[in-house]
Amino acid sequence: MDYALSLTARALVGGVEAAAAEIDASEWLGGDKTEREASAEAVAKSLAYLRDRVGVPRDMQLPAARQLRAHLNWCIDAARKAA
Repeated sequence: MDYALSLTARALVGGVEAAAAEIDASEWLGGDKTEREASAEAVAKSLAYLRDRVGVPRDMQLPAARQLRAHLNWCIDAARKAA
């Protein structure tokens, strides 16, 4: 999860193309195929939970929340593809 949030932050700052070039599935999803699939689904669920609970205006302004949600969606897709 730490790697996924770091990747999301890098995508927010530097763009998804730059962050996509840095993706290392073995670093954040584990060893064999079964472990990667389970890990990817756990990461995706955690990121979706965060995405769904970002509060506007309590946590941040609407434009920032939209960007965060979009980049979390990108990271969810990246995790599932990396598995």
